Amino acid sequence: MPRRYALGRRADQQARTRDRIVAAALTIYRERGMRAATTQAVAAAADVAPGTVRNHFPGPMDLAQAAAAVVLAELRPPGLEIYAGLTSARERVERLAREVAAFFERSVSWWEVRQRDPDLVAAWQGNEAQFLEHLDVVLRAALDPSAEDPVATAVLRTLVGPPLYFALRGQGLSSDEAVAVELSMVLPWLDQRLG
Repeated sequence: MPRRYALGRRADQQARTRDRIVAAALTIYRERGMRAATTQAVAAAADVAPGTVRNHFPGPMDLAQAAAAVVLAELRPPGLEIYAGLTSARERVERLAREVAAFFERSVSWWEVRQRDPDLVAAWQGNEAQFLEHLDVVLRAALDPSAEDPVATAVLRTLVGPPLYFALRGQGLSSDEAVAVELSMVLPWLDQRLG
């Protein structure tokens, strides 16, 4: 009698194996860097055969990009849902500043890993470009109906984005204090620009 396959269970098992491989790679990236995440090292850490790693991820860049997607999902970048129930640009910008700061705080440990590993910088470039495009959409939505104002978008990106936030945190301000400074700069300018 032929063996019967339960396709759903097989797909679930493959997904769990894939997740274990990505988790193993992320652990190696964090502890020893991307170059240490060889097929053999990842296979050993995930408790699978090297061929299983190659079946799921034909090359190291495939694995690195899957790992970057997992990291971004775990860090929960702010999306358009943060504006639910808010009616004014001022309210949306205030919410944006707080949500972006919370995201940056969740991201610190991975940012540090990325900064010390030039291989990860190169491997995660595509994922980072997608994230920056996503963030740009969220930034423009905060300004609606002035979303097509390139100057307002640039000011918001600068004053609520990474440059100012990390400069303020680097000077010893808490996250809440940094957000307060950002808002003290951007809101009066925005009121004047949109008013």
